[in-house]
Order: sequence, then structure tokens, then C-alpha cells
Amino acid sequence: MSIFNSWPGDKAATSYGDIDAYFTSADSEGTLIFWTLVGVAILIFTTWSAARHESETAKNTKK
Repeated sequence: MSIFNSWPGDKAATSYGDIDAYFTSADSEGTLIFWTLVGVAILIFTTWSAARHESETAKNTKK
């Protein structure tokens, strides 16, 4: 079984209520929560890493 569902037909293209998820894992609420948390963790890590780099750069360039 493929992870892709079939593309919506003409009827689904005219009504958003009839369009199914293109990925079967998108039907799971847990998957949405998981990927949201992964995205937030990546953003937090990137921000923390940039702040640490700026702090180290500021210490190294003091006169």
C-alpha cells in the first residue's frame, strides 16, 4: 500500500469538505502534534545556537 491516497476528483476540487488527506499519516492527530513539536524544537535550537554564537563572538571581540 502506498503512503499516497488518490488525488481528489472534480467533485472534491469544488468542495473543500470532500477533500481527503494526500498522506495517510495526516489522518492521525498524533502525527500533526509530533511534527509540530519537531518544528518548534528545531526553531528553539536554531535560536539558542545563534544566541550562543553571538555571545561567544561578543566575548572574543571585546577590547
